[in-house]
Amino acid sequence: MAETRSFDGNRTVLAGLTVAFAVIVPGVLKYLLTSAGFSFLGTLVWALGYGGFALVFWYLFIRPIDLTGPE
Repeated sequence: MAETRSFDGNRTVLAGLTVAFAVIVPGVLKYLLTSAGFSFLGTLVWALGYGGFALVFWYLFIRPIDLTGPE
């Protein structure tokens, strides 16, 4: 039982770090590219980065959840 809780705790921390990384990295890249005069490229990098992380988060953390109701 302790291993399950430890595993759940590790998954929770990993999920939190993934979300933080997903928000920070595309935002910083957009800022740097826009500041350098590449506004369109910055917006493109932000959209693809944010969307890509959303898909990764779904695939790793949401998809494995069993959402079946009672039988």
